[in-house]
Amino acid sequence: MSRISTHETMQTANHMYNKFTSHLFKLSRTLNLCRKTSRFEKSRISKMTNNAVLVQKFNPGTGNLEWDLQAEDYDYTQEIARAGFADMLHDEERNLKYNLALQKALNLLKSKGKEAFVLDIGTGTGLLAMMAVKAKASSVTACETFQPMVKCSSEVIAHNGFRDSINIIPKRSTDITVGPNKDMEQRANVLITEVFDTELIGEGAIGTFNHANQHLLTEDSIVIPARATIYVQLIESELVSSWNRSKPIQLNGQIIQPPADVANCPGNGAVHDIQLAQLTPEHFKALSDPIPIFNFDWNSKQPIPNDDSKTVEFTAKSSGTAHAVLMWWTLDMDTEGEIVLSCAPPWAHPEGNELPWRDHWMQAIYYFPNDKTIKSEGEQLRLSGYHDEYSLWFGLQTEASSSAILPRPFCDCSVHLAVSRPRLGQLNDSERNQKYQTALEKVVSSDTVCLTLGDCCLLGLIVAKLGAKKVYAVERNPHCRRVLQAWVKRNDLQEQITVIDGDLDKRKLDLKVNLVLGEPVFESSVLPWHNLYFARWKNNVQHLLADGVTRIFPGKAYLYAMAVEMKDLWKIRAPVRSTQEIDLSVFDKLIESAIDSSDAQVEPHPLWEYPTRALSQAVQLMMLDLTTLSGKTQEILQVEGKVNLPVAGTLNGVALWIDWQLDENTTISGGPTAPVTLSQNVQWDVHSKQAVYFTKDPVSISEKDGKVLNYQISLDPETYELKFKFSV
Repeated sequence: MSRISTHETMQTANHMYNKFTSHLFKLSRTLNLCRKTSRFEKSRISKMTNNAVLVQKFNPGTGNLEWDLQAEDYDYTQEIARAGFADMLHDEERNLKYNLALQKALNLLKSKGKEAFVLDIGTGTGLLAMMAVKAKASSVTACETFQPMVKCSSEVIAHNGFRDSINIIPKRSTDITVGPNKDMEQRANVLITEVFDTELIGEGAIGTFNHANQHLLTEDSIVIPARATIYVQLIESELVSSWNRSKPIQLNGQIIQPPADVANCPGNGAVHDIQLAQLTPEHFKALSDPIPIFNFDWNSKQPIPNDDSKTVEFTAKSSGTAHAVLMWWTLDMDTEGEIVLSCAPPWAHPEGNELPWRDHWMQAIYYFPNDKTIKSEGEQLRLSGYHDEYSLWFGLQTEASSSAILPRPFCDCSVHLAVSRPRLGQLNDSERNQKYQTALEKVVSSDTVCLTLGDCCLLGLIVAKLGAKKVYAVERNPHCRRVLQAWVKRNDLQEQITVIDGDLDKRKLDLKVNLVLGEPVFESSVLPWHNLYFARWKNNVQHLLADGVTRIFPGKAYLYAMAVEMKDLWKIRAPVRSTQEIDLSVFDKLIESAIDSSDAQVEPHPLWEYPTRALSQAVQLMMLDLTTLSGKTQEILQVEGKVNLPVAGTLNGVALWIDWQLDENTTISGGPTAPVTLSQNVQWDVHSKQAVYFTKDPVSISEKDGKVLNYQISLDPETYELKFKFSV
């Protein structure tokens, strides 16, 4: 056909948007400016303008990202500090195996009477380059393009006494020139580099190795690592599926159905990186054994294709519905494959269950565009894997399905463009929806006129089904408006529900509102209390409310805290000190200084992915009455108190979250989902991020020393921003 339909045009545009934003994120990941690829919480971007720096910050008082003007000497090291860069340096297995492979390569060259000319691409702190010097390389060249890391590596290298032994080139490797009086006098015969992410190729590994092999390395060069293998495992999981596909809402025997294009949307093809070690057997069923699907020879002088595919045939391990594949990779650090670095989850790891923790490389989930039914154990299946230069995607064919080439999945329903995967899981959470239903049943009547405030909020559908006279659903995001309008039409609620934009200052409604409702969830929120923006928005719609009593749901917000011992997450803020006999104290001081000057006291983390022991019970720090909170007073609200620490452990952080009270019997919690048992791991809500305050120094606690955690908290009523001070 020569004519392109509007739908096809939208698909193409969405695909280009997904690709563009995906590659932008990959670029930022390359600079180590954000920690996780598919999560939307990154709140800070910066750029230079004339003699000043604009830094983007979230303003919880307005719900917007706003530019903040900083001096031209703005410390970009703060960005490195926020990125949790130290986590990678705490990965002792990674450091050791890189070092062992490097020593093996240099010993091999020495046995052949050859000198070792080492190139380290993306040197970061200079760790791998310094390993090469210690291994007696003849020359070492290191390149780094991110200027704050160039400065950092120069200082770390000088502190270790290697200033004259390492040539640092402040360029991308693809810009390096080779020859007399150029960046490198001659080609290197050893390449050592770590340009990998959870997706393996997301930081541009294919292009980096291809260019290096063609332009920077000798024909007989040794590349470290030598090879990589990507593994996948087919699974059935309602939890995993809930992060990708909208589900029906069950309501008193009725069903609120998602629109067909939403229910059948192939989803977002971007990687969903996750700590698979925290998925329990109750969370998923394996439908296959682990399957190797892609092999990359980094030492190949033949260019690795930017775009490639591979299909493997295998036998189903069990019947079920195939929702997704789990993915991880391994590295053969040496040519012989004797030194292996694996990112496999515990059940598939070659070295057993006690694995080194790492957050810079995790495992991943890839969703299928359509669920596939596997009828029986032993069914023959074909799994196809695809990759471009930066990303992967997968498709499954059963015996009865087509073997056509699968294009990269992209969203054509707007849901995946509007909300994060945890937020989609939250919307699909039947227990959570039941709590709202139970509370709303007590107040909704045929006279109810409801105003819902939030992002992609579906509560208005429930209110309408409960018999409300009218629902005005406010959606600021155009994607969310489009989605909600489709839900309304699908369930024949056009007469009851009107979807409007977020510009309410001058808006007039046909009916006065007597119920203001929110979850509240705003996609622009970074920390749990940023959703207090609900109170600000509620105050801005007073002209739309009925005279007299107007119900506010939720009516109260409770800030809770718990002293915790994090098994591993604390490492992203802990000093490295040294690794592989290389002193990194200069890096530690750099990061410590940046953290001290940073405005970020707490960080958002999905604690269900990180084992966390309770060293105290949950303690209520503050209660905020949303029916009276106005934001007009300039008086700072301050509270202080103490938390008993009755059990032994190492206190290295404080977990913080918000509980939203709908009525006296119903609370929506963003914290623990089960009663907290002291000294035991906490069960956290899997669809929420909690805030984590990292202690500057871990504190050892014994049962008999009577230590307490002191806290001081202040709330700015103008911005709803919280400041914390904790001490033991």
